[in-house]
Amino acid sequence: MKSYQHYINGEWVNPASAQWFDTENPYTGEAWAKIPRGNALDVDRAVSSAKAAFDGEWGAMGPTQRGKLLVRLAEIIEREASRLGELEVRDNGKLIAEMGGANPISCRMVSLFRWYGGQG
Repeated sequence: MKSYQHYINGEWVNPASAQWFDTENPYTGEAWAKIPRGNALDVDRAVSSAKAAFDGEWGAMGPTQRGKLLVRLAEIIEREASRLGELEVRDNGKLIAEMGGANPISCRMVSLFRWYGGQG
């Protein structure tokens, strides 16, 4: 079974609690992955990392640079939409029709990141 980690400060890290829980496919009722059981220490670490990024490199960037990164994120979501959709179907019970192909959910995300990036 696949195990996931937290993504904090540009790194995949284990939860501070060293505990995971099984996530179940709501359609089959079967566990398909282990998810980190985060706690206040994980939240504090993530918030500190985000604040450091905002106070540092991200905050020092001009709007054009930040916009280009948001557009790049939109491109990555668009490229990975099928895989992201499969995960949502498995983990949250979304309908394949909602998440497959040119689905409305990933299209909205892509549109929003492009809009916020100035390329809408």
